Amino acid sequence: MSRLTDREIEEIYLEYKTPEHVKGHCRAVTHSAMAIASKLNENGFNLDLDLIYCAGIIHDAARIYPEHQVVIADKMDEMGHHDIAAIVRVHMRYNGFSRNINETDMVCLGDRVVKEDKYVGLDERIEYIIDKAGRTKEVEEKLYKKRDENRKFIKYIEDVCHMSLEDIVGEYEDLR
Repeated sequence: MSRLTDREIEEIYLEYKTPEHVKGHCRAVTHSAMAIASKLNENGFNLDLDLIYCAGIIHDAARIYPEHQVVIADKMDEMGHHDIAAIVRVHMRYNGFSRNINETDMVCLGDRVVKEDKYVGLDERIEYIIDKAGRTKEVEEKLYKKRDENRKFIKYIEDVCHMSLEDIVGEYEDLR
């Protein structure tokens, strides 16, 4: 599969007027996702790091638009990058975490442990989302349930890699 070039990524950012802080978020999500995927690959997995990079680096490029994930996914489909489109399209509401780890898992998990442009871990990110959505009992119940599901997935990764997620992300050096 062909992947996005650095030039295409910059053109997408320009086309969708991606703010600098959103670009920073995309870079941090990509860094976290790539770190986790690389460590999993060292432990027997075969994840496509280029796909993870491309989906992560543009997943929120149209954040200033309503349904930003659909806007960018449609753009990726238009460009012939259907595998990138599939990941970007579901990143906001992804519930597919399982032991059959795939590239979508990596981008979505990266997004769930990053607040703006920094890795903060799942708990801080969930609290941030709850506050942003408006802290109500219904919102808390829904997001705490998701947090608990995500914790199980993270625990599985940590067991496979024999490291905490924080250590995995912290020791990673960008490859691209």
